[in-house]
Amino acid sequence: MNDNSSARPGVSFHKLNVSGLRLADEYQRTAASCLLIIPKLFARLFRKQDSTRAHILHDFYGTLHHGEMLLVLGRPGSGCSTFLKVIAGETLGLHVSASSRILYDGMPHHRRGDSLKGTSIYLSEHDVHFPELTLGQTLEFAAATQKPSTVSLDTLRIGHDVATKFKLAAAYNSPVGNAMIRGISGGEKRRTSIAEVFISDCWLQCWDNSTRGLDSSTAHSFVQLLRSSKINTKATVMMSIYQASNSIYENFDKVMLLHEGYQIYFGPTELAVEHFFALGFEKPTRATTADFLTSITHPAERHIRKGYENRVPRSAREFADAWRQSDQAKLLLEEITSSGDDDDTNPKPQDNVYTLSTSSQINLCIHRGFQRLRNHYVPPLAGIIGNTIIAIVVGSVYYNLSEDTDGMDKRAVLIFFSLMINAYAPAFDVLAMWSQRPIVEKHHRYAFYRPFTESIASIICDLPNKLATAIMFNVPLYFMTNLRRSASAFFTYLLFMTVTILTMSMFFRTVGSLSKTLEQSMVPTSMVILIFSAYTGYIIPVKDMVPWLAWLRRLNPIAFAYESLMINEFADRTFPCVRIIPSGPTYSEDDMDGKICAVVGAAPGQIDLDGSTFIALKYSYHADHLWRNLGILFSMLIILCGVHLIATDFIPAQRSRGEILLYPRKSAKRTRLSKDEETGDPLGTPIASSQKGITIEGANIDAKEDTHFTSTVSQLHEDHDVFHWSKIDYSIQIKRTKRKILQDIEGWVRPGSLTALMGVTGAGKTSLLDTLAHRITTGTVEGDMRLGSVVPDANFQRKIGYVQQEDIHLPTTTVREALEFSARLRMPDDGTSNRLKQVLQTLDLLEMTEYADAVVGVPGEGLNVEQRKRLSIAVEMVAKPELLLFLDEPTSGLDSQTAWSICMLLRKLANSGQAIIITIHQPSSQLFELFDRLLLLDHHGKVAYFGDIGSDAETMIAYFERHGTEECGPVKNPAEWVLNVVSGDEDALSSPINEKTMWNEVWARSVEREEVLRQIAAFRASPARENDGTASSHKRNYASSFTTQLYVVARRAFQDYWRDPVYLYCKGALCVVTTLLNGLSFYNTSLSIQGITNIFFSVFLFTQLFSTIDQQVIPRLITGRALFEARERRSKSYSWAVFLAVNILVELFWQSVASVLVFLTWYYPTGLWRNHDVSFPATERGGLAFGMIWLFCAWISTFSQAVSVGIESAETAVQIATLFFWLSLVFCGVLVPPKDLPQFWHFVYRASPLTYFVDGMVVAGLANTEIRCSDVEMLHINPPAGTKCGDYLTVWTNMVGGYLKDPTALHDCEYCPISGTNILLKSTGINVGDRWHNFAYLMVYVAFNVVATFAIYWLARERRSRSSR
Repeated sequence: MNDNSSARPGVSFHKLNVSGLRLADEYQRTAASCLLIIPKLFARLFRKQDSTRAHILHDFYGTLHHGEMLLVLGRPGSGCSTFLKVIAGETLGLHVSASSRILYDGMPHHRRGDSLKGTSIYLSEHDVHFPELTLGQTLEFAAATQKPSTVSLDTLRIGHDVATKFKLAAAYNSPVGNAMIRGISGGEKRRTSIAEVFISDCWLQCWDNSTRGLDSSTAHSFVQLLRSSKINTKATVMMSIYQASNSIYENFDKVMLLHEGYQIYFGPTELAVEHFFALGFEKPTRATTADFLTSITHPAERHIRKGYENRVPRSAREFADAWRQSDQAKLLLEEITSSGDDDDTNPKPQDNVYTLSTSSQINLCIHRGFQRLRNHYVPPLAGIIGNTIIAIVVGSVYYNLSEDTDGMDKRAVLIFFSLMINAYAPAFDVLAMWSQRPIVEKHHRYAFYRPFTESIASIICDLPNKLATAIMFNVPLYFMTNLRRSASAFFTYLLFMTVTILTMSMFFRTVGSLSKTLEQSMVPTSMVILIFSAYTGYIIPVKDMVPWLAWLRRLNPIAFAYESLMINEFADRTFPCVRIIPSGPTYSEDDMDGKICAVVGAAPGQIDLDGSTFIALKYSYHADHLWRNLGILFSMLIILCGVHLIATDFIPAQRSRGEILLYPRKSAKRTRLSKDEETGDPLGTPIASSQKGITIEGANIDAKEDTHFTSTVSQLHEDHDVFHWSKIDYSIQIKRTKRKILQDIEGWVRPGSLTALMGVTGAGKTSLLDTLAHRITTGTVEGDMRLGSVVPDANFQRKIGYVQQEDIHLPTTTVREALEFSARLRMPDDGTSNRLKQVLQTLDLLEMTEYADAVVGVPGEGLNVEQRKRLSIAVEMVAKPELLLFLDEPTSGLDSQTAWSICMLLRKLANSGQAIIITIHQPSSQLFELFDRLLLLDHHGKVAYFGDIGSDAETMIAYFERHGTEECGPVKNPAEWVLNVVSGDEDALSSPINEKTMWNEVWARSVEREEVLRQIAAFRASPARENDGTASSHKRNYASSFTTQLYVVARRAFQDYWRDPVYLYCKGALCVVTTLLNGLSFYNTSLSIQGITNIFFSVFLFTQLFSTIDQQVIPRLITGRALFEARERRSKSYSWAVFLAVNILVELFWQSVASVLVFLTWYYPTGLWRNHDVSFPATERGGLAFGMIWLFCAWISTFSQAVSVGIESAETAVQIATLFFWLSLVFCGVLVPPKDLPQFWHFVYRASPLTYFVDGMVVAGLANTEIRCSDVEMLHINPPAGTKCGDYLTVWTNMVGGYLKDPTALHDCEYCPISGTNILLKSTGINVGDRWHNFAYLMVYVAFNVVATFAIYWLARERRSRSSR
């Protein structure tokens, strides 16, 4: 297939050596180890950091011409992914040696730099797309980025054509979807990712296992598409594929075989087998060429020719040396040397790697942005409606404010609160930005557009939402509350609110773009919300701000907006006085002589109050700052926008360093950096064959006669009844139509046998497996399933093992701990020693001892794909399933050697007496030989065949050949052949007649089916077996008692938290830093009227802890619930009540720890500890304050869990919890005293838990305390001539309270209207005598939340699960 288009190769590489960096002190981090980070940083200043370079790729060389395709083969850990990344220019976290030479069209890689972007693409295994877009819009966008004219009919045509080529036409108008948006399937997403890169048509394409998850026909079609397109475009393609069939292999021009980081072959595909045959290896019959080549790198699978036993290479280095000495390698080196680079003739790298201009990129991204809004308009619309509802509620609370002095403070707090809601509404922009950041960075690597162009488009597309929010919130609020009724005042108000929303939106976007992780974004965001709220100018007036923090007001856009809004409302306006001091029968009612209005800023003898004077004295606001502040806001908006755009272009998100195995510090194992993104094996360390339990190469191992397992693992039960089923139907309701997934299925699985469940894509394999395992949660199941003659009872799920296709594990646990957890909860209670022995035996059997103490981690940093799959199997095996073991696609996406290893393991289990049924997508002929029986489904979900496979698949082949199919030749893979037969593939059938064969009908009429039905009838008629002595323990729903479950699960949960320092330190930092800033902002608050008000609002700010804690608690609970419901509930490991109890208990523990720190950082800086007397001593005050803080933290935790436990999405749960919180906050008595609330809302005041928290905290800090007014708060009254102040005002002070600064003064009487806090507290509805009642009420709320958590979970999830079962 060589078709070279030029003398100069497209890509060549010589002496390519790549290594990775491994730090000497890398362990799994815990809450304790993170305390040492700062000391370590200081230590590194004085000593060199210990690190080692781990060699990944050793001296690679090769060349590819334009239009050629290279197949990269190798086992996990051989370096396939690393090689493809380096060639594509993705070298983050890798070190390419200085002697390495990579030439692109003759140009060295160091000269091309960023110009590789857009000309080379590396496609990883992760599928990230905008979930709101349809599949067609996704492909059309990719096509538009390759055309100078953005979206056109041509791009639409390209999108349709490519979708058709990849069999995506049926889903063309379906949304891509995600966890929140229902969309296309995982396989369709994989093909969408492939199609997106296919459209880009780069000249250098590196595909890393891109066919994972695809069926064989789709994978073959994809490779053929690449083959045909590259012949025309002359692009260079490199691709790694696991389990490649011969039909796929034949499409490639060259093949490269890697072994433990060494290159052991590079050359034409047709000469590869010949090379290894000459070395002494033999290709088995029916083995595919790709499987044969990769088997060379596995000692257990090498087939050595007779007479070569002592002559073949064995280590990776020996294979590499043998390759270099071959004639092909010498010719390759000569070709590379002769095509060396020449700086004089090399073309210069491109300055601009983007097809579209910057303006076109922006226009295209704007078009896509509005498509996303149109396709998924519900969330922004719901946000607008939610804000409108809040506006109406707040408007009703402050309805029709009076235009006199009685409404002045209400207007100030209303403007403040409405400004807070407007300013913090864009806080969710951080989450939205992070949700799309991986997609934007992917497109940036593809050179579709620059990230800043998408940011500009996002800002523009978000403008309608921001404007609608501003209008729908502020217009009803403004007119309902009777704010200043003039056109100029209204539009000024709306202008400042809108600009504030835009400025704060830009601020939150800037924080997100400057961060490398979402956690780095959330911490400053939460802190800034508190700081901006405190330093707006209302909670702490400018004159009362502590000097060392007052500068924060200058950085606060909300402060400038609030000043202008207050000026807009109060400046050049007078307010009639409502409350005059003194007044009453003793004093004259006809004039204002000797009287004053009881408001700050009032002048003696004047009935009206000037608004400008009021805001100047109380808030230090000046009318000439109105439009100056608008200029400052616009300046901030522009500066933040510039920083945001620059940051999005130059600061990428933190990316994985590659697969890293981490161990707990206590483990003797050291951290290991894998050789490749697909493995966790140590770099530079050859894998000894003894690690795999095999020391003899080429041995004739008959898996069906293997006895090794029976000598190391206890024998399983072999005398159980046969599990059989008949007439199984499964259907689901789609809108108003009923769709049948499975129809009339029959079969059985015997103890000691291995049954394969196969079928074409969409045949219903997983659905049947779930049905047989009693795991169906939706739809209707009909039919008969029995163990012998007995219908399975409710304990059936506990007696089986089920290995899911998805490898779901707790990331912080180690492999050994995961197995011990499963053993302790699922094995019968026969002693801890037996359970630990079973764990050790399972680790040895699955060859997992080498990494038994490694942390599971997450994909990218933790166990690799193979290790995760082995752990999934081990978790089920260690429980010693009594009846059956189900496995769903355990070999999907694995290389042929790993698939062989897993199937060999299953064969061993079956030989020991275990009954196993497994769905398998596309087994090789060698794998297919390991199975005893086949259940084959057609695309209608009906049985096409059930019966023995036979030696070399003779029985199965004979059945289909007897019914008219084309003969299965000796070189064909029987598994692939039979799938093609059932699917009607024209390549597998000999005539058009056979294409129409309905194999389910053939099976229904066959003699074989009659025998199957006869055998099932015999199973049903067999007498039930006697139960043994342990049967009574099996009657329980769970193997372990409730207390054991609680202890084991709680121990794991506490360990999980301890090993997640990011979560704990974020929780601690957010709680401590926010409350410390709160406390310092109100440092030693004076006992003036304003000081008392400040304490009220300090407690008000304290409540903002809710937004920081609930955004941590809710996602963690939902993540844990997903793990529990996906695996542990279905396997009957422990009960749902234990799961909820443990989650509540662990969160309460850490909230209790946090509450101690919160108490210390707030209570003492504010100086409230000094306010004590005999009737309310300091110890009781401190105890009450701590108790309220502790219960408040507990209430946040339990309330968040109660809200989220029944909701699917964390984002939805956070929004609902936040809505309830805001409603509670409005009616807690701080913003509006209860006496001023409309009668309708009084019940909400009493129902709000924040009411009791605020009351308890204020009483603990302020009860029984004298008030001393500041000079500004003193009211100046001129008494009648010759009358002392005390004589003139004695009647008034005796009637309403207050005190005189100097009772003997004859003029300018300085009067403070309040003398004690108890009077002030009573006016706000707080009774000092009921101080411990608030503690009790809050405790009741916490208890109610706990009960509600259990009730909601049972109603929303457990009851539904039981009814479906």
